[in-house]
Amino acid sequence: MNACLYIRTLLLGVILLPVFTKGQNEYARAASYLPGRGSAPEREAPSIICNVPLNEINIHAFRHFHRRFPSISGESWVKSADGYIVSFMENAIRRQARFDKRGAFLYSLKYYAGKDISRDLVASIKKKYPDYGIGVITEITDGEKTFYLVKIENSSFVKTLSICDGKTEVLEELANGG
Repeated sequence: MNACLYIRTLLLGVILLPVFTKGQNEYARAASYLPGRGSAPEREAPSIICNVPLNEINIHAFRHFHRRFPSISGESWVKSADGYIVSFMENAIRRQARFDKRGAFLYSLKYYAGKDISRDLVASIKKKYPDYGIGVITEITDGEKTFYLVKIENSSFVKTLSICDGKTEVLEELANGG
């Protein structure tokens, strides 16, 4: 299975469906931890929020996450039946990373506004959809390939594009009621 198809399958099977299939109350009881050495009040350490005790997070996932994303804030872990989901902020951008049960990195998500999109991607979109404005971007990467979901709109339509390896596909097209 090629990488774009694999990532698209992940999107349709995992990302676009609700993340939590169990009752929401189970995940509402988050615990907070303050990692760091010592308990001196002057020592500020980033907090980690988790839906299970921190020692139940797979050490491989935890270490891989901190090596891959060293400058983050607002780290929040969720252990699910499929593995681990980490939500966090990096450079004021909302991110997520996903790991399997054994702690192997699966993919990461990055959410940002159209104003922050690369010039190459803007050119590609504007070539096919010149009268559309670019909205929210979801960037998905598995470490090798990068895949984009892009919301575009004009006065008539709102579309969701999938872009991978220079190929653009319309996943969703809705009439714009605004």
